[in-house]
Amino acid sequence: MAESLDLRQTASAEEEEDCILENLRHIDKFTTAVKARTGSMSTKTRDELLFGGQDNHFIVGTDGNYKVCLDEGVAPTPGSCTVLSFGINNEWSFDDAMEEYGCDVYSFDPTMSDPEHIRGKRVHFYPLGLGGVTQEVDILLSKSIFSAKCQVLTYRDILAKIGKTNSVIDYLKVDIEGFEIDFLENVLYDDQELLFRVKQIGMELHPSIFASENTSVRKQKYWRLVHKLRSLGFTPIFGEPIPVWLLSYTYDGKTESLCCYEMVWINNRFVKK
Repeated sequence: MAESLDLRQTASAEEEEDCILENLRHIDKFTTAVKARTGSMSTKTRDELLFGGQDNHFIVGTDGNYKVCLDEGVAPTPGSCTVLSFGINNEWSFDDAMEEYGCDVYSFDPTMSDPEHIRGKRVHFYPLGLGGVTQEVDILLSKSIFSAKCQVLTYRDILAKIGKTNSVIDYLKVDIEGFEIDFLENVLYDDQELLFRVKQIGMELHPSIFASENTSVRKQKYWRLVHKLRSLGFTPIFGEPIPVWLLSYTYDGKTESLCCYEMVWINNRFVKK
């Protein structure tokens, strides 16, 4: 069973070789890697399905949908699966779809006005954020131009709060507007064993939007963190840039009209050989 996995298992030689970190010298290398590294693996998966999604979003067209791999071993088991969803912004379609599929869903967003509650029968909402340190931070409130002090917890503290520290997490969705850097730096280097119990990760990467540091520095951070995730045994199966018509930025003299990327990884420890 998944719960009895040897969490000391390391990445294969092929994965380690693939994860040799080269310097990021140009924006094309970053955007190409997001798509190219996922292409070969996507053809090997037998089944992928989109969950959620809000059409006609005024900025990005379709928002809130995530690909879930349904291959044997990594697929969530209807009736006994657990999903963690960070970043809601009052867009519940993914969380509701995973509940309908048969999962217990734990949803988190400190920027909404909603108190802790149960939505439907199996969606548990907490007004908490995800970060690298448990603390209060200033975050822009949902559907507002104002910020406020919001409670942010480490991934370990989140799991402890919901009683899932030693549980398998079938799907971890992260869309937290740049705070994923803090989360990744914490969990990839300090709490790797917690990630080993995650079957799939769906995440938006935000290398530019509202960044307090220059885009080149943030790109380098994401480049390093994505490689680290790969070296720990997570294979990317999907990745694409998300176009945002009113946002553009310049990196190394080249302008891009997008702010973020969506990626999905599967944990090789659960893949049926």
